[in-house]
Amino acid sequence: MSSEILKVRFDNAPAEIEAAYKAFHDKYTLRRKIIYSVIYLIVIVLAADLIIRNPTSPMGYIAGGLSLGILVFNWVKPVLIRKKMMQGMADLGTDETYNMTLFDDRIEIETEVTPADAQTETVAITAHGVFPVEEGSDAAKELAERPELLKDETQIAKTVYRLAETEIFMADRKDLLLIFVNRSYIHAVPKRCLGDKEILDFKAYFEEKGLC
Repeated sequence: MSSEILKVRFDNAPAEIEAAYKAFHDKYTLRRKIIYSVIYLIVIVLAADLIIRNPTSPMGYIAGGLSLGILVFNWVKPVLIRKKMMQGMADLGTDETYNMTLFDDRIEIETEVTPADAQTETVAITAHGVFPVEEGSDAAKELAERPELLKDETQIAKTVYRLAETEIFMADRKDLLLIFVNRSYIHAVPKRCLGDKEILDFKAYFEEKGLC
């Protein structure tokens, strides 16, 4: 059985999530986007030349207009997707905390999802209705003695990445340690959540395994 090397606990601020998504998009799609942009620019130049030589021909205007529109959309689309994604996460109203454990042969991530408004008020459900539990009341004393009565709304999901079966790449950024998984997922570990030694150990783990 493989041994545990390091365990870190962290969360992500909205700005960190957006930065991670942008890094993911740039890593896997920026090169292709630049190539397409060059092609569309060439078409626009050729369309402009056609318009100059034959101003009455509609082909130059159509080709130039379509290419310009696609070129702009090619760069604007990722920004719109990021904004939509961030708005969707805000609408969910949840807080997520992560426990990432690094082993010799795998990486395990436990995601704790808690409704943003959970635990804001403790209530007692009685035959007469639902009432807030006041500090010092009999109900509050009973909850203190029997904590199992408290409803925990946190949900935990566990993800396991086995190094032998997974394409993993770690990148060190100014404020984030990014983990790219199978060209499909990205995890952002904020350096603010780690101590200096944890950051060094975290980076050393991926460096020793050739994953950065």
